[in-house]
Amino acid sequence: MQNKFYKAPFLNGKFVVLICILLFLLGIIGMIMRFIYGHLPAGYGSFIPWGLWVAIYFHGVGIAGGAFFIGVWLYLFDFPLFREVRFLRVLIVLGVAAILPSFMAVGLDLGHMERAYKIFFSPSFTSMMTFNAWMYTSFVILAGIAWYLSYKKESGWLKPVLILTSLISIAFPSQSGAFFGVVEAKPFWHSALLPVLFLTSALVSGSAVLLIIGNWFVSNHMEIESDYDKFEKTIRFILLGVMTLYFVFEWAEFSISIWNPEIENEAVKLILFGPYAWMFWGVHLIIGGIIPYIMLLSSSKKAYLWAALLVVISFISTRLNILLPGQSVGELKGLQEAFFHNRLTYIYHPTIMEYLVACMIVFAGIFIFYVGNKINSLTENYLGGNKR
Repeated sequence: MQNKFYKAPFLNGKFVVLICILLFLLGIIGMIMRFIYGHLPAGYGSFIPWGLWVAIYFHGVGIAGGAFFIGVWLYLFDFPLFREVRFLRVLIVLGVAAILPSFMAVGLDLGHMERAYKIFFSPSFTSMMTFNAWMYTSFVILAGIAWYLSYKKESGWLKPVLILTSLISIAFPSQSGAFFGVVEAKPFWHSALLPVLFLTSALVSGSAVLLIIGNWFVSNHMEIESDYDKFEKTIRFILLGVMTLYFVFEWAEFSISIWNPEIENEAVKLILFGPYAWMFWGVHLIIGGIIPYIMLLSSSKKAYLWAALLVVISFISTRLNILLPGQSVGELKGLQEAFFHNRLTYIYHPTIMEYLVACMIVFAGIFIFYVGNKINSLTENYLGGNKR
């Protein structure tokens, strides 16, 4: 017997509008501060130049890559709900809505935003930053082509374009890990497992977002409610699987540093026992790991959706747990003691301005997703593209 459909309460229209208004108002304050005072109110400095906004950037591209890759391949293999071409268009919009605010996040972190165009007009393809920028741009263009082809009945080009775009999307997190992994001067980052950790964390956050978006989609298209149970079961198993993989890989990475007498990894000590311990043990391990895992193993549909929400929000800690400790250990002993200034410290904490700007980045993602799906709805009604 089919279980009664349960809509997540945090997807209620009025609640989402209220949250968006709050995010926008707070974000406007942050943006004004950013453009009037520049980087001065921020907590990052010379020793730690990358902070919260860069973590949001990596989290956003991870969600875009993970959700798009999983969703497209489940579409290609004709899984329930994913086989709906309308849902495919939602996945395309989701990918773009996650990646564009990520550009915004990293753009606001730049010292000279006006020079960003040079990465396209005078690129150096030996630079990983250039490679990333061109890869993300290629994804957005190909996603737009796939969206257009989805309205062409029996188009023979749709699946090849989707396959190519999905391969680019799964390169997002792997390339992000490689971006850090090649930094030989930072022992914590210089690890072969780092790209794998970025990849699996992207699949975790991406599958969690898919569970939430699938619930929202079915609540607006109740005629396909019969597909929801199979969809939910599929994504729940994927989420449990990739979460297990992530924590196994993380254990492998940390255990070597902890028990190998030949390795002295100060960054790992900062994560586990230092000023960032609360983020690892509290936010990442408990809120983003143990609690959602238990909820996903239960038989409660309500628990699945709340677990997915916890994972989506808290898994930014996986980016921060890699980003900050790797910068918090100096290459030259005594350097911090030689100079005293609030910009010359190896301990970073985000400031009010950084949190306020983060609110605007999140609002931008939700707004782009809303506008994209409004365009989907209008186009489907106009062209009659509601059915597969």
